[in-house]
Amino acid sequence: MKTQTTLLISLATMVFSITSNSGHAAGEISDAQIRDVIARVAKHQIHGLADGDYPAGTNLDAAKAAKAPEGIAWNYPWGVTLFGLQQEADLLGDKDADKFVAEHNAICARYYQWLAGLEDQFGADGKAFARTSKIKSLINLGNLDSCGSMGNEILESMIRHPDSVTPGEKVVVARIADWVSKKQERLSDGTFWRPKIMSGTVWPDDLYMGGVFLVRWGLYNHDQKSVEDAANNIIHQAALEADGDGLWFHGYFVNDKKHAPFKWGRGNGWVTVTLVETLSALDEKSPLRPKLIEILKNQIEGLKKVQADDGMWRQVLDKPELWEETSCTAMFAYGIARAVNRGWIDPSNMAVARKAFAGIAKNVTDDGTVNGTCIGTNIGEDLDYYVKRQQPSDDLHGRGVVLLAGAEILMAGKK
Repeated sequence: MKTQTTLLISLATMVFSITSNSGHAAGEISDAQIRDVIARVAKHQIHGLADGDYPAGTNLDAAKAAKAPEGIAWNYPWGVTLFGLQQEADLLGDKDADKFVAEHNAICARYYQWLAGLEDQFGADGKAFARTSKIKSLINLGNLDSCGSMGNEILESMIRHPDSVTPGEKVVVARIADWVSKKQERLSDGTFWRPKIMSGTVWPDDLYMGGVFLVRWGLYNHDQKSVEDAANNIIHQAALEADGDGLWFHGYFVNDKKHAPFKWGRGNGWVTVTLVETLSALDEKSPLRPKLIEILKNQIEGLKKVQADDGMWRQVLDKPELWEETSCTAMFAYGIARAVNRGWIDPSNMAVARKAFAGIAKNVTDDGTVNGTCIGTNIGEDLDYYVKRQQPSDDLHGRGVVLLAGAEILMAGKK
């Protein structure tokens, strides 16, 4: 009897430990817990911002000595984070988050206008200085990573706050639109590709980096052609990368005419997020719509089959021996929840998204740090490459998508 009692106590202690550490039983999470998670993550992103000094004149040395703005950044995962903050602000009425995003973007736009003026005034010397700035990717452009994600969130802010749009923001998004629409390399059918990387490759990542910007640009200008451009990119890439199980391979080698060998988690996540963003903006009568719905449903069905028991998805989706990864799990949760909320898939699928967020919540610390996220990743040609990718604490790729996922799941209760 004593042995039985000891065993029961040990089991009870284990169960208590599991539920108390995660805040909920495996696979279960309340709306209040989701709100708490995204509020912590959002608060963790908000920090001090300060505008720079932008002196006018003819002296480049004076410009170089001028105080640069503080607190801003310009890179694609930060763009996703700012976009996530906007969604969190909507759901929780978080005025601090909304104000932070607006102020951040206004500073970036003013800084860009000043740097562009130095280029005009001082030519190559001015441009060389601008390329050392905190927004050097916007100055340089040259690829979708450098502009599309940030451009998307700036447009979202402009759409939300039309009375606060600055001239500088208009200049910035027009510059990005010109690059994405007219200068980014494309295949003959209009598909984004990277001709100089790995002898020519198509990346699912670019569906977000270019496609989601096109979606938001179309919404801003009331132009369905831009949204259809994003839709066609999805359809064309699906023909190259989507497998029979609905999951996507991580890219396509154009010259070799073969897809990449592995189904990377976050690569699939970019697809999911772009699909639901595009469908949300695409005209209901568009002939492209049924195909996008089909691609989305096929992917979601494939994802459900490889979801881990705790709700997470793996670094490579169909390799159950690999480690669980936060950013792709959040992306899938967001896409599935959005698909349910918009009536594209059966409501029972919301349980899949909630189970995923319960898994995610275990990777968010009390101060809003998001753990378990893979660093930036190229197309790998051997499994070991994906296995050995680092997971630094609070990698930027995980923060914004956790905000998106939680906010979209909570949106179900506001309908």
